[in-house]
This record gives sequence, C-alpha cells and structure tokens, in this order.
Amino acid sequence: MDLSFTTENSRYAFGSFDRVTVDGRAFRLHMETEVGVVMTQDDDTGCSRQFSHQDLSRLGSLGRIRVERNYFNPDAARKRQLAHGVSLSALSGRPLRRFVRKDAFCEAAIDMHRENLLKFTDASIAASMAMLAGRAGQLARDHVPSGVLNTLPSENMGVWPSPRTLRRWLAERNDLNLIGHLDNMDRRGWRGTRIKPEAAAIMHREIQGYLSPDKPTMQQIYENVALAIHERNAQYTEKKHHLSVPSRETVRRAIRALDPFRVEVARNGEAAARKKFRPVLNGLNATRPLERVEIDEWTVNVSTLLESTNIYGMLSDDEKRQLGLYIEGDDKDPRYKKKPKATDRWTLTAAICCATRCIVGMVLSRSANSEAAVQLLQMITTNKGAWADAVGALTPWDMHGTPELIVFDGGSAFKSMRCRMAAEDLGVMWEMAMNGVPENRGTIERVFKTFGSDFAPRLSGHTFASIMEKGDADPEKRAALTLDDFTFAL
Repeated sequence: MDLSFTTENSRYAFGSFDRVTVDGRAFRLHMETEVGVVMTQDDDTGCSRQFSHQDLSRLGSLGRIRVERNYFNPDAARKRQLAHGVSLSALSGRPLRRFVRKDAFCEAAIDMHRENLLKFTDASIAASMAMLAGRAGQLARDHVPSGVLNTLPSENMGVWPSPRTLRRWLAERNDLNLIGHLDNMDRRGWRGTRIKPEAAAIMHREIQGYLSPDKPTMQQIYENVALAIHERNAQYTEKKHHLSVPSRETVRRAIRALDPFRVEVARNGEAAARKKFRPVLNGLNATRPLERVEIDEWTVNVSTLLESTNIYGMLSDDEKRQLGLYIEGDDKDPRYKKKPKATDRWTLTAAICCATRCIVGMVLSRSANSEAAVQLLQMITTNKGAWADAVGALTPWDMHGTPELIVFDGGSAFKSMRCRMAAEDLGVMWEMAMNGVPENRGTIERVFKTFGSDFAPRLSGHTFASIMEKGDADPEKRAALTLDDFTFAL
C-alpha cells in the first residue's frame, strides 16, 4: 500500500513560555502572523528571526525542531528543579515505594472525601485512618512488592502517616501534581515555622472568624489575634512563658491560605460562590490547537459479531479465554468452555481538541482500562495518516502534538497511576473534572451524543439508549457487523 502524507495543514502552536530549538539554536516566540512566526534568540543578543509555517512544517518533519513546553514558566521551572530530570515511569526500588505510598494515601483520602466519609481536618483524618490505610493498601498492592527486606518506615504501607503529614502530601500534590511526591532524602530537616504551637493554634482559631457574613477585614482579624495572645500572656507572670504575636503579614498569609470557595460561601453565600467558581461563564476560550483536550469513554450502543477472520481466528483458546470471548460453563473447571461468545459491546475512548473540534485520538477496547488510556495519549501525539490511508479516507488525519491540558472525569482508567504518570512524563497538565457534572467536559460529551444519535442507529445491532426506546427489539439477534466492519464504519 502506497502511503502519502501532506504537511500543508500542519501548523505549530507555540506558547509565550515555550522554548523552541531549531537546528540546535534556542528561540522564544515573539510574534505570530498569518504567514509565520517571529522568534527571538534565547541569548543576550536579542536578535530575531522569522519562520514561515511551511518552513516550520518541513523542519519538523525532518526532526530538526524541539519544543520544550512552558520552559520559561516559573511554575514549570520549579517542577523541573524539584524533579532533577527524573522520569516518574523510570522510578524503581525505594524511591518508587516511597512515591507509591504517598500517592496511595492521597488517592484514598480524596476518594473518601468525595464520598463524604472524610474531612481534611486532623480530627477527621485520625478517626478514619484505619479505613484510609485499608484503601491505600488496595491501591498500592500492584506496585509495592511483598516480602521486601529492610523496609524503612517511609516505604512501609503498614506505617500510617500522621494527619499533618497526609495534609502536607495533599498540599504538595495540589501544588505540583505527582512531582510533589518526589522527595530529597539528603535534604531532610525541620523547616517549619518559628511560631510556637500554642501561638499558631490561637492564630488559626481567630482566623476562622474571617469566614463570617459580617465580612471582617484582615486588619480586624490581626487585631483579634493580638488581643487573644495578650489575654493568654496576662495569665502568666513570668515572661519566659509569654508568646510572641505573629506579624501582620503572617496572619495575612494564613488567611489567604484558606480555601477560596469556602471563604466565598461563608462571606457572600452559596449562590455567589457557585457563580464565581463555576467552570465556565461564556464557554471555553481555547485559542490555539491542543490548548485543551477532553477525553472520555463511551460504551458503544452497537452489538458486533466477535467472529472476524482477520482477528478472531488468530487467537488461541487461552487468549480467547483471557479476553472473555468464551462463556464459562463449569464453575469447578474454569478452563472448561461451554460455547464462544457470539456478540459483545465495546468501549470507545476518544479525545477531542476543544479549539479545532478535531478528534485527535480514538481507541476501541473490550472495557475501560488504563492500557486504552495510555494508548490514547500516544495516539494524540502521533501522526494518524497511516490509519486514514488504510481505510481510504478522503481527507488527511495528520493532526497531532503534545496537549497543554487534558481534562477527564474520575474514571478508573484515567485516574490510574499509569495514565497519570504517562501524562506527567509528557509534560502535559491534567485536570480531573467533577463527577456528575458533564458540562465540565461538554465538547467530548456532545461528540458521544452525536455518535449515539446519528452514527449508531445507522448500524445493524443498535442497542438503543433505554429500555423504553428499545421496545421488543433484540439487538443481539440483529447483530451483523464484525469488529473489522465496525471499526471501518467508525
């Protein structure tokens, strides 16, 4: 088969913080026009050079362009400094066990918080630590080998972290994503505040007064902290027992560290908070390709025949049994096969660019799993011209690149450690949208609605969206498509 690719539709989308290396020389974006871009050299000369879109496409196809996303971004530079060039997927041994332990406890705490079983307070965490440790052990069992000798407390899943430690892990993850779980064992030491614990407790108690519909100012809160500490000092005659009043800036930083949504709810009401912090106001404002990519899964509303001369006949009995293509007939003998499965439904994992409305990846699998999610990430960054030419597509499918942000729901495949580690290694920011609010991922949800309402009804074996719509129809009896036919139509 003669494959042909075109670069006429290819166009690079550079960000203001990206470092672009062309033939070994580093540049930074200065201006973008209709015909090309103007970039400034990353040195003291300040010289600029122009590149047309055709030149960039040609240089990119030859592998002479390297784009380092957000290289000049202060937050990205901080993450690189903490990571020290370490690839999360390459972690092994004790660093991996420490990483998995932290991530397992954080994932368990977040899941319990979503189920309203845990609050992020010391008292709530301490009371729920047994359940929290059990869930963390289930999450980490596939990544931490059993029977490891000389296990340190920082690597042992049986050693529970203190509530303060767990809250610190959660804060590091919220700030730096998975990179925040990396540690520097050689830099251990106490780096806490110099404020005495009793003074800090008084300060945080008074700071809660900021969460009031009376809307006190930060200055009033600082005065309340000072008065409370002075009252406490009046109970002791010896000065060695006196507490120092925290500075005004310390109190202001502590107030700013409060959850913004909680502050808005307490001071202005729940309606005002939802209006201020809702996901979108006038829709997504994506201005360049791959700025925001939404991914999701869809259970295909079509029953397809599993019998395919190209795929099914090449599988052995053991492989078919592992894939679930046989209906087991004897519980006592799990290797006994009663009959092969004739029809089945599949799961489609897809990704769409919100700026161009272009589907940049699709993976069809037996069920939702992390392998399909990782394959989808690989497909997003790969030129898909080979697939387009294989099915005889009339238009090219060469759209590919590294996304700036991927958005997904709380599905087990997307929030799996393998998928999140792959996204981190690609340098892609990821965001887990709130479950039960599909408008947070409206673009990909609308795509699946179109598939269900326009694409699936055109195929035999349509399973319909509900029992009322299905009626007396039997989709399995009407299934006439092989897997090859279905993928070709898709």
